[in-house]
Order: sequence, then structure tokens, then C-alpha cells
Amino acid sequence: MQLCGHSVSPYFERVVIALDMKGALDQVELAGVPGGFKSDEHFSLHPMGKIPFLIKDDGTSITEGQVIAEYLDRVLDGPDLTPHDFEQATQGRLIARILDLYYAEAVRPYGRLAFGGEATDAEVEKAKTQDIPAAFTYLEKYMGEGLFAVGDSWTLADAALISHLYWYGALKVRFGLEGYGRWPKLDTYWNHVKDTDIVTRSFDRVKHSYDEFFGGDDN
Repeated sequence: MQLCGHSVSPYFERVVIALDMKGALDQVELAGVPGGFKSDEHFSLHPMGKIPFLIKDDGTSITEGQVIAEYLDRVLDGPDLTPHDFEQATQGRLIARILDLYYAEAVRPYGRLAFGGEATDAEVEKAKTQDIPAAFTYLEKYMGEGLFAVGDSWTLADAALISHLYWYGALKVRFGLEGYGRWPKLDTYWNHVKDTDIVTRSFDRVKHSYDEFFGGDDN
């Protein structure tokens, strides 16, 4: 199988993090985008022309990072990253959904600025003072009480969190955004995981991917 995309995308990187957590990085080829980004071949494999997508051994493809991560968690060898406990599994899916639907949208104005786009002062101020804090408050409500996102070991919820929090950390430094102090579960979580091998390797991949695209000036 081929996982297509680049680690500069948090949706691609969450799948790579999940593979690392499973000890399965050697079971899937990490590829770029066949034919080049937005090529006819790209659109044939992902009708929206986005990343990531997974090309299975039979030639068919799967899109959407969370769906790909759940699929690979089921079919590959390694520890299960979806809790066997149904309540915890639901909690983990909710965390990923909050990140994708609410946090990602909240931080979008800063993302545009960071990648050379534009955002109005009003959009930036609203993101900083209202939308990002609201997303973190929503996330805080449903995070676990322990040192991982859900339960007492790595899950797909952690893969989603780590991939998004890399970019929040970069934006925080560049634009003076708030830290995690107002959200004690998120703050405790990040202080626990940020220096782990899983997170260190992920950050190295994302930094390398960013450097390939933008010359390394991310702060």
C-alpha cells in the first residue's frame, strides 16, 4: 500500500503518527502525490485534489486522514489504536472530530498568513480571542483524565492531536498566541507527550517537509 501526501499536512501526518505508534512504518510506502499535486492522476485518486489518500494493493484508493488511520489500524499488525472499550473509542472519535471541524476552522486565518495568504485584522482577532479558545474549551471537555488523550496508552486520538498541535506550537511562537494554561487537561497532556519519541519523530518529519516546500523559514 502507498500513503500519498506530505507531512506538511496534519491530516497526512496523523496517519504516519498512527503507523509509528503501531510499529508499522515499514508496512506502508510513504509516497508523494502520483503525477504531481492537482494533476489528472491526483484527481483520479482523490476527486477533491487533496491529501492524504491511500492506494491499496488492489489499486483502489481511500481518502480522508481519519478514515485512512482507522482503516490501517484495523488491517495492519501492531497494537490496536482504537480502544476496545466502546465508550473510550467513541471519546477518541469525538476528539478527532472536534479537532477537524472546530479547531482547524478556528485557526484557519493564522494558517493562511503562515503560508503566504491573507487574513483581515478582524478575522485574526476573532480567531485569537474567540474561536481558538472556544475550540480548546470544547476539546478540554472531552479529553481523558490521564496522560494520554483517551485511556492509558496511545490511540488514534493522540495521532490527531499531535499532528494539529505541531502547527499550533509554530503559530503560537510566530503570532504570540496563547499557551495551554487555561486548559489544564490539555496542558498536562502536552507536557507529558511533547518530548516522547513519537512526538519528536513527528515534529522532525513535519519540519523536514516544510523545509522542502518553503525553505525552512517557519518562525
